[in-house]
Amino acid sequence: MVRLGLLLAILPCLGMQLSCESSGTAAAQTHDSIPNNDTLVQFTISSVGDMMCHSTQFNYAKVAEDSFHFEPCFEYILPWLQQPDLLMGNLETTLAGDKQAYSGYPYFNTPDDYVVALKNIGFDFIITANNHSNDTGEKGIYRTLKVLDELGLPTSGTYTSQKDRDSIRIVDVKGIKVAILAYTYSTNGNPLAEGKPWLVNLCDSALINSDIQQSRSKGAELVVVFYHFGEEYQRLPSTYQKNFVDHAVQCGADLVLGSHPHVLQPAAFFKGVNSTLDTGFVAYSMGNFISNQQDEYTDEGVIFNMHLEKNTITNKIRLTSVDYLPTWVYKGKNEAKKLHMVFPALQANDTLLPEFVQTYYTDEVEKAIKHTTATMQTYTQEIKPVSR
Repeated sequence: MVRLGLLLAILPCLGMQLSCESSGTAAAQTHDSIPNNDTLVQFTISSVGDMMCHSTQFNYAKVAEDSFHFEPCFEYILPWLQQPDLLMGNLETTLAGDKQAYSGYPYFNTPDDYVVALKNIGFDFIITANNHSNDTGEKGIYRTLKVLDELGLPTSGTYTSQKDRDSIRIVDVKGIKVAILAYTYSTNGNPLAEGKPWLVNLCDSALINSDIQQSRSKGAELVVVFYHFGEEYQRLPSTYQKNFVDHAVQCGADLVLGSHPHVLQPAAFFKGVNSTLDTGFVAYSMGNFISNQQDEYTDEGVIFNMHLEKNTITNKIRLTSVDYLPTWVYKGKNEAKKLHMVFPALQANDTLLPEFVQTYYTDEVEKAIKHTTATMQTYTQEIKPVSR
């Protein structure tokens, strides 16, 4: 997997603007010849949804005092995680350390070994803006960012200062500059430290517009907006979600990715406005990548793969296709394996899956495939599952 260099583009102090102005990106075609392979850079940006860590998860993963082994949770999904050039996901917990008890819902505090595993299995970028960002307060936000930084995992969504918040996260993906912006609808009513609104990015139309425009001014060729929003367990996007997606599109976002409902919602393509891509992509909710949630559909998720191509003569970038890997979460309920595990859900009778899954959980995998296929076909027929 290609490793990324993080570029911090420091923003000047600008007044917030409610209108969405053109970013003025130079994507106009300057050469009419048919490109050959030497002039094309092909790259893949992939994302998963909510990466949770309930108490049952870390208890099952515990191997010694304050030592946890989470890598086996992802053993069967690993090959797909190592294919993209940029892999991201939403870390829906905090890393406040062992000086306070590890905990799951409603105030998450997760062992550091969890994010060590995420780094080891191939994640390149972590989203930290969500309704649990402030579960362990200001110190928890700071420590979470410190641990991720020490692992070499860049983040977007929570910050250590106003200067840090005003820094646009731009990563280099095979020579293409990609800005990643992240916002959450709420922090569950847990107020941020007084005088420090910059700790967590909240969904704010003026802030989103300003960040997108500044991304362009700092050289971003693509802008990804990651929203943590919507109604939990609802399988269709709300008006609130649609409005914020439309706002990001009007302001020039190229890709819009969503999390929080904990179930899959449809995805779609859109016509770009003041953006690099003529055709952009939105995933309203990518579901859970891993969790211990027990509600129906919460064991189903996807890895979205957005395949792109840049013509180095014209500097034009286009989205060539989007595909997805359906996933299903086993929650350690069988004595054969007391561990939460993420499995690819490509076929119900998959001989590559462990025997206990084939024996006891074929129906669950089959339901996940059926539900995911139907959801992905709600708004478009153009998004296909991956092939082996």
